[in-house]
Amino acid sequence: MKQILEVEIESTRKELITVAGQKGLSSMETLKISEVLDRLINEYNSLEEMPEHMEWIEK
Repeated sequence: MKQILEVEIESTRKELITVAGQKGLSSMETLKISEVLDRLINEYNSLEEMPEHMEWIEK
């Protein structure tokens, strides 16, 4: 799951850079892609935090 998210994050990041360069930072398309990237990063970060919580639960 983590590796899939890493690939999706990198792909979305590249798309964001391309679209922002073509259409501007405040275009609706750029903003939508930015929101998708934010969600992916948040999901990735929540996976990163999970093992810490699991250790606490197991103790």
